Amino acid sequence: VHHPHVESICAVVIALNTAFAIYTTNYEINNIGEAPNNFMVAVEFGLVGFYCIELGFKLVAHGRWFFFNKDMSWNILDFFLVVQSIYEQAILLLATNGTGVNLSFMRTMRILKIA
Repeated sequence: VHHPHVESICAVVIALNTAFAIYTTNYEINNIGEAPNNFMVAVEFGLVGFYCIELGFKLVAHGRWFFFNKDMSWNILDFFLVVQSIYEQAILLLATNGTGVNLSFMRTMRILKIA
């Protein structure tokens, strides 16, 4: 998990996620009350899938020490963000009224993680 190539790929995905968050925020402002388009839904599922796989690899590699090592604060934040992203996607799937659900707080948290 601590390999330069893996870390580079993760950094690129986080940067793409940041750009995507800017795109979706702009879309949501210009289309208030509309549900996300299919492209946005697909990209969001892809990003959540990537982060789930990344978290799974980290959990397998570190075991219970994932929550008790020198990076435990970041690991707990990662875990919280992935669980929240899964929750957000589940809510979006269950929202059937067509107005969409605004859970952009966690997108902001993902962006702040970069800093």
